[in-house]
Amino acid sequence: MRFRPTLFSLLLALLAATSSIAAEPNAAQIMSDQTVVFLRIADTQDYVKKLDQTAIGRAASDPQMQPFVNGIWQTLKQSVADAEERSGISLEELLSIPQGELAIGVVAMQEGNPGVVILCELGEDTRVTEKVLDLLETVATNDGATIERNKFKNSEITLIRGKNGPLAVCIHEHTLLASNRIEALEDMLDHWDGKREDSLAADDRFRTIVSSSRGTKDEPAQMIWYLNPMETLRTIVKNQSGGGYIMAFMPVLGLDGVKAVGGSTILAAEDFDTISHFHVMLERPRTGIIEIIQMKNASTEPEAWVPDDITNYMTMNWDVDKSYNAVEKLYDNILGEDKFEEDIKNRINQPTGIDFKTEIIDNLEGKFTLVQWYEPPARINSQATLFAAKVKDRAAMQRTLDHLVDALPRLKNLVERRNFGDATFFQLQVANGPIPDDISDERRKRMETRRSLRPLPCFGLIGDFVFFADRPGIVEHIALTLGGDTPRLADDLSFKLTMNRLLEQAGERKVAMVSFSRPEEGLRMFYDLIQADSTRNFIKGQAEENNFFSNLEGNLNANPLPEFKVISKYLAPQGSIMIDDETGLHMIQFSLKRDSD
Repeated sequence: MRFRPTLFSLLLALLAATSSIAAEPNAAQIMSDQTVVFLRIADTQDYVKKLDQTAIGRAASDPQMQPFVNGIWQTLKQSVADAEERSGISLEELLSIPQGELAIGVVAMQEGNPGVVILCELGEDTRVTEKVLDLLETVATNDGATIERNKFKNSEITLIRGKNGPLAVCIHEHTLLASNRIEALEDMLDHWDGKREDSLAADDRFRTIVSSSRGTKDEPAQMIWYLNPMETLRTIVKNQSGGGYIMAFMPVLGLDGVKAVGGSTILAAEDFDTISHFHVMLERPRTGIIEIIQMKNASTEPEAWVPDDITNYMTMNWDVDKSYNAVEKLYDNILGEDKFEEDIKNRINQPTGIDFKTEIIDNLEGKFTLVQWYEPPARINSQATLFAAKVKDRAAMQRTLDHLVDALPRLKNLVERRNFGDATFFQLQVANGPIPDDISDERRKRMETRRSLRPLPCFGLIGDFVFFADRPGIVEHIALTLGGDTPRLADDLSFKLTMNRLLEQAGERKVAMVSFSRPEEGLRMFYDLIQADSTRNFIKGQAEENNFFSNLEGNLNANPLPEFKVISKYLAPQGSIMIDDETGLHMIQFSLKRDSD
């Protein structure tokens, strides 16, 4: 038997697979403050229960959805049937392993590779885990690995030394501990009481992340994650040539000012379906790249051209002048005084005949908006995206765009000027060569599919915004909204409700960005895509040579999706805000709770 993956990666994969569906001892109190990456689910069983209470969980439990869900589960079961038979361990048994806290961390070590550690509470019955560990030992021994047994703190540590590195495992007080560094595992056992002074839980950066990532009514998070980016990078490059130069360059870029990144997930809160936090802890004063982040208070009022059937909407206000000056300062610090202005002049102004600072930067008001919309009919690339920036003088910006197209012959030959309602834009023209008559039908279909999936970028002006879009369909849809009676997002009651709830969370803090999304619109495209002939033909073609697709085809035919309204009734709008405060950038995202009745 050939042993390809590392023993540790195999065990990690088995446990990580369960973490997506999911306190004593508290892993953050046991692990040291040298932990640079950390993920913790407080209670996997509670996580599963909470997940069942969310919109997705309730939709999956709907009687009309059960046949389809069971069909997908059977597809997975059939795909791993051979592995189950060889190992004697079923998929259900693997998924039952975590019974409480589950944590994964990466610890910076004084020498050698970092220690990746796993802590997984097993409950009273540890037989399945013991069976998995016996299997790992058998596989490793067959591949020439050596097995050592060591006693530490009244626990037996099994150390497997294989060709691809060591793996230390033990079961201590009904908790599985595993690591690629036995020193990291012993350190956890040495501080099992959770009273260590140098714990991750006592680290100011970690505490800031956790304290800012609780629920709207101070509910604790079911899952938290944490990353110390600079220490993670230092751990990765410390034994590599040039690692010292990389770390020395970080302060020049100002990236050493990113102290920590982390967040949380809270499920089935009293008023919300889900709440997510994302926090970037920044040092003050901000320098380098971090200084370029110059957000201002963002308006929550959507532009008049935003339709109400969008899938995603985001807008932010930015101090363009301050950001431009920060870019110039950083560029000159690296390449020399006045180098930024010189390169703008030589690389942009002279080739195009425009003044980039005066005609572009100074004409931007600072409001930037992103809109996404699913363009019918459903296909893999149905999602269209438009990015827009508000300008102070539309006529001046139009003259600048016209001049740019005329001044760049290669661009002029590739685009066509178009007008649609209030939108004036340039669209990329893609010349398709003839498809040879003597090619096979299969190759012809592939060529036609590739052509249909190619974007058709366009750029121009609509209202007081200069925009770039990946296809003209979204431009036309937006133009019809601006100039006609198409329902607008600004008038949508669910949007207003979501924004009101978000602003309640912000309080007096500066809101730098707001976003809104409709998950049911994305689901509608998914429904249409699954049932499209092109998708079924693809699955059918793959089923001839692939057991997974063969099983999938059979189960989809036997258990078709119910009507769209069966699941869409559970989904509610989602929104988010970004707050720029003294600790850094903090994003709060939530989805409302909808009564399916």
